[in-house]
Amino acid sequence: MLRRLMSFLATFALAAMLAIPAVADEVKGTISKVGDEGREITVKTKDGKEVNVKISGSRTKLEGVKSRSDLKEGQSVTVDHEGGEAKTVKVGK
Repeated sequence: MLRRLMSFLATFALAAMLAIPAVADEVKGTISKVGDEGREITVKTKDGKEVNVKISGSRTKLEGVKSRSDLKEGQSVTVDHEGGEAKTVKVGK
């Protein structure tokens, strides 16, 4: 009986951990560097902090530009990212 309870609790705990979505970070600023033909950008925030993020052709949603190659230095952006990989890049006009 105790083994079944422990097994159930372990399974429940594992399922709960997998169900919790990872928290993405958001950074707002200006693109200070575009690398590898738009596959990586550096965003400089108002406080001077620089954040590097990778841009995926299939996993990153782009708003305000048609493709990664349209990302240019000096553009205002808001980037939602997780672990250095951009989930969404919103380019301001």
